[in-house]
Amino acid sequence: MEITHLRYFFHVAQIGSFSGGARLAHISAPAMTKAIQKLEEEIGARLFERTTRRVILTEEGKAVFQRARAILSQVDDIPRDLDELKDTVSGDLRVGAMEVFSVRVLPRAISALVAQFPRVVPRAYEMHPDSIQRHLADGRLDVGFSIGSASSREVHSEVLGTSPGRIVCGRSHPLYDKGRISRAALRRYPFVAPRFFEREQLPSLDQFPEATVPRKVGATIELLQMMVELVTAGSYLGCFPEITIAHYIASGDLRVVLGLTGLPMFDLHALTRTGVPPKRSAVLLVAEIKKALKR
Repeated sequence: MEITHLRYFFHVAQIGSFSGGARLAHISAPAMTKAIQKLEEEIGARLFERTTRRVILTEEGKAVFQRARAILSQVDDIPRDLDELKDTVSGDLRVGAMEVFSVRVLPRAISALVAQFPRVVPRAYEMHPDSIQRHLADGRLDVGFSIGSASSREVHSEVLGTSPGRIVCGRSHPLYDKGRISRAALRRYPFVAPRFFEREQLPSLDQFPEATVPRKVGATIELLQMMVELVTAGSYLGCFPEITIAHYIASGDLRVVLGLTGLPMFDLHALTRTGVPPKRSAVLLVAEIKKALKR
């Protein structure tokens, strides 16, 4: 049995599509189909049920998937083990992060890491917390950064610190000079609100206390940087974790609006896979994030 065929099978099982798995593996769809057929012949079992829209794992396929995940994880750990022996840090570092981190803190931490270890190749992905945990458990990520995320059986969570929520406005907003607002007056001003498209059932990621302070939503978008820019432009109020906007506040482009209580405290988490020693580059990146949060 070839490791390559096992990896191809793993890609198809994760994506639920032969064509999607082929794109992930950088091979043609016919080549992917042939590789899976060969693997099925070697194992002596049918791994997928094919439908017109997607492929679904058979019971035998589910068992092979669990075994393949463990095998491929061990294979992928070989470069890490060699780096440990040679006391070097190199290779791919796959990072999943919420935009709360990736707007400023994560890029600076990655830059500091790569400056010290230029052979590290960071691959960062914007993800919802649910996706970060799922891909860590599957071994497709090395480390994740999220807010408000608890440990699970497959994912370990380390609390890096907290960041207070801040209501802010831009220079041209009516509240910029006042710098204060009452709870009653808050109802008169529209807010931007971060929500994920087609996932409206999830709570707003800014954790604004809408139950006690109803608000008008001026824009519903999932790009945090876009929301910050909308607030900076002066049309909206925004509620963000301080780590995301501290440099805007320092420059005067945003001003904190005071007078409200009950705003959220954001727990900041680093996530790794349970039971698997993290890559040294992942450990070092977490350390750089901690340094950035203390500045």
